[in-house]
Formats: sequence, C-alpha cells, structure tokens
Amino acid sequence: MPDLFAQVQKSTAHAIAKGALLPLQSESELVETDGLPYSINHLSSLSLKDMANALQKSAGGNPFAPYDPDLFVADLSDTHVLLLNKFPIVDHHVMAISREFVPQSRALDSADFKALAQLLNGVDGLFMYNGGALAGASQPHRHVHMMPGRTAPLAAIYPQGASEKILQVAPFRFVHAFIRMNPAHSGDATYLQEIIEMACAHCQLQPQNGEMPAYNLLGTRNWLLAVPRSAPKWEQDNVSVHVSALEFGGQIGVRGPEQIEFVKKAGILSILEAAAIRKT
Repeated sequence: MPDLFAQVQKSTAHAIAKGALLPLQSESELVETDGLPYSINHLSSLSLKDMANALQKSAGGNPFAPYDPDLFVADLSDTHVLLLNKFPIVDHHVMAISREFVPQSRALDSADFKALAQLLNGVDGLFMYNGGALAGASQPHRHVHMMPGRTAPLAAIYPQGASEKILQVAPFRFVHAFIRMNPAHSGDATYLQEIIEMACAHCQLQPQNGEMPAYNLLGTRNWLLAVPRSAPKWEQDNVSVHVSALEFGGQIGVRGPEQIEFVKKAGILSILEAAAIRKT
C-alpha cells in the first residue's frame, strides 16, 4: 500500500479536527535497576478523567463494530481495516482491526499476518499484540497495535545474533522467545508467520480448538519477542501494575506518581516475572 504513513498523518489531522481523538498526556521517568533501562509512565489526572468519561459512554459495546468513521485510516484488505487509536499516548498510534469479530484469544491466521506485514511495510515503529484479557488486551475484538517512532527501552539489552534463531534475553527468568528478524523480509506475511510461529512453538504456545493460551508479541522490523502469560498484573502492598506487551519492552505504566517509588523498589524483573511463567 503506497505511502501508508502519509495516510496515517492525514487521517490524524482529520480526526483531531473532528474531535474524534483524545490524546492522553503522560509523564515519563527513565529508570535503571540492576543495569536494566526502563521507563515509568503515568497519565495526567485530566487524561484519566477524559478517558473514563469516553469509555463510560461506550460501556458494554464494541468500539470496533461499527468503528468511528472519523478514526478510519485505510482499508488494508477484505478482512482488516486500519484505524487510529482513540486514546493515543504517542502520535499516529494505529491499530489493524479485523472487520468481522474475531476474539483476541483465537490463533492468528494468514489474514492477520498479511495485515501486520502491511503495517511493517508502511509504518516504522513498535507493534504489539496482547493475546487475550490475561495478556493485557483492553478489547476482545482482534486488533494489533502499531506505534510509529516508539522504542522499547529494554531493546538495549536484547541479544545480538543471527536472524531467524531463537535467542534468550539473559536477565529474563521467565519463558520467552526472542528472534532477530531480517528487516528486508519483515514486511512479508509468510516470513512473519514463520517467525511468529517459531517463537510460539518455542514457548509451547499452541492452539487448542483454535484458542491460544494468553501471550504477548512485541516487535519491530528488526526483532520479535514472544512471552506466555500467567497473570494480568503485578500486585504488592495495594499497588498494582497491569502488564501488556509494552511492559516486556521496558515501559511500565502506573496509575499515578505516588506509585513510582513502589515500582522502583520492586524492580522491573519482579513485575514482569509476576505476570509471566517462571522458567523451571
């Protein structure tokens, strides 16, 4: 699809003019614990109020069926459409959505891989997939996030190595699979399917009756990380952190600044391990 990112920019301007977007204002603090770089992010109280009000209006409904036409970006295929995220934290945050309802817990299929390949071809950024509510999905309708220009702080410690090989992130004491991808092929749907299925097989993530165990995918044109999940959040001393794919890239979201010190004290590994599956 020619110049997809230009279409994203054009659609963003339209959505802002129509008042369809509610950009979320957040503050971020860069932290390093035991040599692991990560960020702790929290939304402003005004953003939280705006988001709560918008979600309350759509409570019980599916925001993707039908979707808001003012959030439309492009038709990716007969099966998928590209929409702007109504609540972006980064500029031009988009989602590839299945036209028909498909649960996040269902195994990815060839149409999903084709949509992801189109995203990687047209937009350079960080993509994530949250496979089910246990893995941090906020909506059950099939969707893949793409955040242009966003980086994963933990990418600084991800291993180097040959492409298409299963690697391990040394500090991670939980089950995962890391693969370096060839960026020249990352926009090919067949290549992506092979890489993702290889990572899932290593993590023993296999569908049963079409349903996948909870898991996260996080990646760019250059690498992929897959993580099976055991819990939706980390909790300690009445403080909780909901964990999605972004957290495994080193971006920890908290509800307010008062929780930052709790996260620093716990450390990012403790938070990730609580939501993943410990290695035996």
